[in-house]
Amino acid sequence: MSHHICIEDDYLTFDGEVIPFGKRAIEKENTKVINEILDTIVHKIGKEEVSVCGTGDAKRMLGRKIEDRLKREVSYE
Repeated sequence: MSHHICIEDDYLTFDGEVIPFGKRAIEKENTKVINEILDTIVHKIGKEEVSVCGTGDAKRMLGRKIEDRLKREVSYE
């Protein structure tokens, strides 16, 4: 199984679950918002692969923070 994170402008989805932070919030208030997102999803990931999709800098910003937290690479779509 793998996990899929898709970043939209005003929200993101994690395996279909809507999280109320999107590209705009990540790029504007990055550290605070990214930490909240990570606290919400990282404990659900386990050893499975993670794929991140979206546009703009938010995709790489969130992807890198997930990699730091998990201590392994994620893939990008």
